[in-house]
Amino acid sequence: MRPPGLRSWTAQEGAPSPLGVTWIESEQGYNFALYSKHAERVTVLLYRDDDVANPVLAQPFSHLTNKSGRVWHCRIPRAAMSGARYYVYAVDGPAPRDRFEWHAFDPDKILLDPYARSIFFPSSFDRHAAMRPGSNAGKAPLGFIPACEPTFDWRGDRRPRHEWDTVIYELHVKGFTMNPNSGLSPDARGTYAGVIEKIPYLKDLGITAVELMPVFQYDPGDGNYWGSMPLGLFAPHHGYATAPSVCACEQHNEFRAMVKALHAAAIEVILDVVYNHTAEGDHTGPVYSYKGIDNSTYYLIGDRPEAPYENFSGTGNSLHCANHYVRKMILDSLRYWVNEMHVDGFRFDLASIFTMIDLYPNPELRGVAEEAEATLARIMDEAAR
Repeated sequence: MRPPGLRSWTAQEGAPSPLGVTWIESEQGYNFALYSKHAERVTVLLYRDDDVANPVLAQPFSHLTNKSGRVWHCRIPRAAMSGARYYVYAVDGPAPRDRFEWHAFDPDKILLDPYARSIFFPSSFDRHAAMRPGSNAGKAPLGFIPACEPTFDWRGDRRPRHEWDTVIYELHVKGFTMNPNSGLSPDARGTYAGVIEKIPYLKDLGITAVELMPVFQYDPGDGNYWGSMPLGLFAPHHGYATAPSVCACEQHNEFRAMVKALHAAAIEVILDVVYNHTAEGDHTGPVYSYKGIDNSTYYLIGDRPEAPYENFSGTGNSLHCANHYVRKMILDSLRYWVNEMHVDGFRFDLASIFTMIDLYPNPELRGVAEEAEATLARIMDEAAR
């Protein structure tokens, strides 16, 4: 028998699925769910706009009631959130170990949810604070709590298909639209909206598909112009939106409006996706998310404590794509971009990383590309160099 007054057990304890933060209409609250195999303590922290350094609520997770298997979860009523707009996690666990299981837990670090749909960078954001031990409070990226559902009118949208006459134009959203010689209005330059204004130009060239260079949220402090150092695999890059910090829903809807306009012009949308590494780099790089949540789950770890990360990607780390939950995260990301954002295909950067199992190649992609193809998305990959 559940306690009186509760609609369900999960109204108090939360549910392990789906991962990320989810609005539960029937309970008028949010479900928070985070995977970590090795964590010993997890706390979700909520922040308001007027103070991104001190949480208005710090909700610890109980081993007994807020953990199912390796997923930590809780349910927080909206009435108890004191107007919070952002959320992150604090995670603690065992000390680093040798050989293949090197942990990077720091209970003072503010950690971004890998499933965050939109990411906020406060004006006080400091990449270097994430590279040092100890707290980066007030200087860390935060996940938006979905205060509004990012609904979008997809009526009339049809996915174009060009099986035999495909002409692909690879473009960088900012590079394609930012220069004054683009002929765009100043507000549209460097944005998803700017791509819409350039559709007549693409049509004049006979383009049937655009391949967008990486649009996943990346670290604005990294200095990588191309977006190839992803931080969030579900979040569109905020810097390409006309209102990057006003409303998370608008970031999504600006991207969706671009996709719908391209579809109306019979142009497919293909994403250049980077699932082989992240913006966190090697052991000298920042701790934003994956490292502090469960380092040896998310990354391929070798047998050298002085340089623990295997660097098959050439960027400092390599995602452990053979791990069940890492593979699930990648597949969930692919489904999200196809089902919620209506993209038509993917070009995988350095797809050979998908075949790495315990540091040795495996001839199968272990379902990643096959799952994406089952969604009717185009699949392209970059072979190992």
